Amino acid sequence: MIKQGDKVKLKARVAAAFNNNKRPGKVDWADRRGVIDRISANKVNAFVLWEGRRTPDEVPITGIDLVESADYLNVA
Repeated sequence: MIKQGDKVKLKARVAAAFNNNKRPGKVDWADRRGVIDRISANKVNAFVLWEGRRTPDEVPITGIDLVESADYLNVA
C-alpha cells in the first residue's frame, strides 16, 4: 500500500501519456521521481511532489509504482 512519504515513479504507460499530453519534449516523465505528499480522502489519487517542483501534482494511485532507495538516487 502506498502511503505518505513513499518515493514513487510513474508506470510506463502513464509516463508515456504524460509525455504526449503535457508539453511534449519539455520533461521526460519516465525518469522523474517524487515523494507522496498526501493521499486523497477516497484513496484514489495521490498528490506527488516531483523532484525539482514546489507544488504537488494529482496522480491516480494505479498509475504510480514504489521506488527502491537506490533507484530513487539513480544509483546502479
